[in-house]
Amino acid sequence: MLEAFDPPAHDWLPGHRGADLEAAAGDAVRAPAAGTVAFAGTVVDRPVLTIDHGNGLVSSFEPVGGAPPAGTVVAAGAAIGSVGAGGHCDGRCIHWGLRWEGAYIDPLDTVADRRPSVLLPVPGDER
Repeated sequence: MLEAFDPPAHDWLPGHRGADLEAAAGDAVRAPAAGTVAFAGTVVDRPVLTIDHGNGLVSSFEPVGGAPPAGTVVAAGAAIGSVGAGGHCDGRCIHWGLRWEGAYIDPLDTVADRRPSVLLPVPGDER
């Protein structure tokens, strides 16, 4: 990961509302879960793709080239385009944003168990 989720204290302040995952221009971008493409187009200077996963969960990716058009149903793990150019990632990463009921959440919390590890004693080991 190149840059972690770092939300602002208030919605109107600057912050990093997603995670930047290391990737190279042209690498495949895959859907983290099944859903329907809600938006595929250019925002400011970069190609953006948004997938509505249902139940208030929406993923956004940038920069993504070759994305399927809005209304396309995608399966979990399906290729949804490739890492493109533009924005702060510009061919070196993919930015994954995730909203639940309109509020940004850390997307990595949905794909990894990030609780601390706890080592328990082995029965019979008296060291």
